[in-house]
Amino acid sequence: MAKKAAPSKQLLSLEGDLDVFSIHQQWEKVLPLLTPENGSAEVDLSSVGDLDLSGIQLLGALDRDLRSKGLPFSVVGAKEEWRTRFAAMGMAHLFAGAGS
Repeated sequence: MAKKAAPSKQLLSLEGDLDVFSIHQQWEKVLPLLTPENGSAEVDLSSVGDLDLSGIQLLGALDRDLRSKGLPFSVVGAKEEWRTRFAAMGMAHLFAGAGS
């Protein structure tokens, strides 16, 4: 009986800002995470300078699209202030276990 390959985890470290001014370029970077054969996906925000609602929308869309394909998604490296601010907006699930 042949062994199945363990699901892979796609890791993506975003850099710069994740805001209204950079959202298009950042979306281009995350698109490869949406292919079903990639297994789970993790986005590292530890090198992101600014995160606004546009960035949260990008992360939310990525989360929705991956989960609709049955693929887990997680965010790591989020600043505490982001987790607090966006938790109040019902977005805490994006940052679960996302310690800096």
